[in-house]
Amino acid sequence: MKKIAFMFVAALAICASAQAKTVKKSFKADGKCEMCQARIQKACKSVPGVMTASWNQKSKVCNVVFDDSKTNLNKIEKAVAAAGHDTDKAKASAAAYGKLPGCCKYRK
Repeated sequence: MKKIAFMFVAALAICASAQAKTVKKSFKADGKCEMCQARIQKACKSVPGVMTASWNQKSKVCNVVFDDSKTNLNKIEKAVAAAGHDTDKAKASAAAYGKLPGCCKYRK
């Protein structure tokens, strides 16, 4: 009986330590319009582990909720940059930025 109780406690400890932590983070992402909003949010959600993404057109802030055992903010920002939008830590390549529609271009 003691073995079963020990195994049960050990299993609970392993499960508790293996559980993912849901994290809420924000970062700046450049864009101008609703098409940018859709593109930025889609890029965020394309990263495995991202649960929600919401970009505000006025503040240029993207709020994300993600499983930190599957991804991190750097990966999310790189996905947004790959879609053509500069972020705090990742700048879109000239090729990615060049693919944006004319109305979405924000660089001077």
